[in-house]
Amino acid sequence: MSSKVKSFLARAAFVFEPLASPFISLFLKRRLGEWKKNGMIDDYKAKTKRISKFHYKIVLDMDLTSEQAGSILRNSVVKIVERFRR
Repeated sequence: MSSKVKSFLARAAFVFEPLASPFISLFLKRRLGEWKKNGMIDDYKAKTKRISKFHYKIVLDMDLTSEQAGSILRNSVVKIVERFRR
């Protein structure tokens, strides 16, 4: 990429950064909604708050059974192990 394009993208990131909070919330709600629909979790609440530039507070409250929690942990561990194999 040329330096002009990189410069433009860097400036654009700072302009659109305050809008990141709603997009983070939207992404979380879609993903957690899929998990709820597939029976991976019982219920959830997600809140995102912008604290300062590039700093966000994300609060997740999920209702899980012990089987659901075990399944999520197993899937997470498998993904981590697969990343280290590369």
